[in-house]
Amino acid sequence: MSNIKLADRIKEKSYSIGVGRLDLEGSFTGSSRFSEAYSSGDAFFYAISDGTDYEVGSGVYGFDTVNHYLEARFPAESTNSDGLVDFNTGLKEIYVTYPGKFSVFTANGQSSFKQPDVSGVAFWGSEQIISYDDNIVWDNNNKYLGILGTPQYTLDIRGEIERSSIRSSGVIVGDSGVMFSGVSVSYSNGRQLEPFLRSQLDHTTGTDEVFSLSGIVDQGLLFKKQPPSHVFAGPSGNCGCTSEYPVFRPLRFDDIDGVNQIINSSGNLAIPTFSTAAANNISADQAGVMAFIIDTNTLVIANGTSWVSIN
Repeated sequence: MSNIKLADRIKEKSYSIGVGRLDLEGSFTGSSRFSEAYSSGDAFFYAISDGTDYEVGSGVYGFDTVNHYLEARFPAESTNSDGLVDFNTGLKEIYVTYPGKFSVFTANGQSSFKQPDVSGVAFWGSEQIISYDDNIVWDNNNKYLGILGTPQYTLDIRGEIERSSIRSSGVIVGDSGVMFSGVSVSYSNGRQLEPFLRSQLDHTTGTDEVFSLSGIVDQGLLFKKQPPSHVFAGPSGNCGCTSEYPVFRPLRFDDIDGVNQIINSSGNLAIPTFSTAAANNISADQAGVMAFIIDTNTLVIANGTSWVSIN
C-alpha cells in the first residue's frame, strides 16, 4: 500500500455486496468521483455505510480501464466487531474521511499542552495530540538542535551540569575530535583528536628500561623484570659525574662514600656470595673486590676487567 492521500468531497455510490471488492458507480450530488483525486493504486482512509452497518478503515483505489473500485479494505472500526462487514444488497455510500482514531492534532487551550511554535520540536503529548516544549529548539538554517537554550552547535545542550549531562553506551569520535571549553581550572581548553592522551615512557631518563605500560586505555604502570643482584640506584662512584638518572645495576662498594668494606654482625668481613651464573652477570670493573662462588667453593677477586680465582 502506498502512502495515505486525503482529498475533500469524494463520495460515490456502490451496490456491491460481500467482504471483498466494492465497485464505485458514480458520485453523489455535490461530491466528486474517486478518479478525480486518485490514481489506481493510491491509498486513502474510507468510510462505508448502507444505513445500517458501517465500516471505517484504509483501502486502495483501483481502476481497470472500465471499472472503478475499492479494494484491499483494512477496517479499523465497524459494526462487525471492527472486522470486515459482509454488506448485503442495496445502496451504499463510500467516501474519503479522516478517521478520528488516526487523526493527529494539537490541544491549544488545554492547560497541560503548549501550541507548537516556529523552530520548536514537537512531541507526542498523547496518542493523538502533538505538543511542544520551548526548551527544545531547532535551527533549520544551520541544522542545529538546542536543548535548554538557543543552539550554537549541531547539538547544543545547555543548563546546569546535572541537566546537561549525556549518557551513552559508546561514543565514536571522528577527525574533528573533542573540543574542551577550558572553563574548568583542572584542564586546558583545545581540541583533542584522540579519545585519550597516551601515557608515555621516556628513553632519555631511562623509564622505558624500568617500567612498562599495561595497555592503551586505563593504563597501569608496571615494573620490568631485572637480573638478580641488581638494585635501583643512581650513578656509581666512578661515573665521573655529579648526577645521573637512576637505573637497575649491581651494588658497588663505592656507592656509599668512605665505605671500602662491609662488616657483618659478628664483626667479620662480609664477602658477597654468588653462583657461577650470577657472577657472570656482575661487572668486575671494581678492582680489589672479592666474592665467593658457592657452587665451586672458589674465592675470586675483580681485577677491573674480569674475576680471577685466588689460589
